[in-house]
Amino acid sequence: MDKRVCAVVVAVVAILILTISLLASSLKKLSSKEVGLQYDSIQKDLDGKVYTEGLHLGPVGYEFIKFPNIYTTMTFDKLQCLNSDGVRINIDVTYQYRVQMTNLKKIAMDFKDFDGFQVVLASVGRASLHEACSYFDTVDFQANRGDFQDRLEKILTDRYKEVNCDVEDLQVNNIQRPKLYENAIRSKERAKADIRVAEEQRPKIVKEANTTLREAISEAQIIVDKAMSQSRILAAQADAEAEAILQQYKKEAEAYSSILQSSGLNFSPEGFISYLGVRVIADAKNPVYIGLQSPAKTSYLAGSGGSTG
Repeated sequence: MDKRVCAVVVAVVAILILTISLLASSLKKLSSKEVGLQYDSIQKDLDGKVYTEGLHLGPVGYEFIKFPNIYTTMTFDKLQCLNSDGVRINIDVTYQYRVQMTNLKKIAMDFKDFDGFQVVLASVGRASLHEACSYFDTVDFQANRGDFQDRLEKILTDRYKEVNCDVEDLQVNNIQRPKLYENAIRSKERAKADIRVAEEQRPKIVKEANTTLREAISEAQIIVDKAMSQSRILAAQADAEAEAILQQYKKEAEAYSSILQSSGLNFSPEGFISYLGVRVIADAKNPVYIGLQSPAKTSYLAGSGGSTG
């Protein structure tokens, strides 16, 4: 009797343990950030119902194929792509994505689980970036950065929809062009800035130059006027001096003519000059040594019946 009781107790305990084990294997928990599909690993059956946060009962030994219930960040750092010019561009891009809950079973059937789905999403994102790059040349990446981001967002959105995923909050954080190109662009921009500065300063410089020119013309006119005035003064002085000399010689000539007439002398021009020379020498205070021809013979005319010597 005791052996039978012990056997029954052991059987009950075993059944109880088995029940608890089966019950435990039939309960699975999902967090607030997760959704899942029940997969019966024994029957190889995937349930299409989407389960959310909480403790859920299912077939014995089932498991949840879990996906995030929130947006997940996808990041590309220094992704290289070729633009329409064939120039390699490095791009840093981040965006948020989330699986479409209504198509969760299809996603699980196509990609097995979220890890497999992420691999595909990364490849789709990379391909979208390369496609978007091909629409823009090197200059457009600088001048039309917003257009590039809009084009990339549209391409990503369309391609992610094809795999039943939504995209939000796309950010192009950095676009880095080749260093040689960047240096050339900076040099070009500096040259443009210098040209703008020169164009802005040009009216001022022209005005200053015109002012300097007008000042030079005024100074030149002043110098010319002054020179003309001085020349007129010098000319007037010369005319006055010449007139005075002429008047002096005229008076002397008249005086000598009067002397000759009053003294009855009759000199030829040469004789008169010789006479003047003798007078000059006679009036000199210091001895004068000079050779002169003797005056022409002088005729002395008497008042009447004079003789010529």
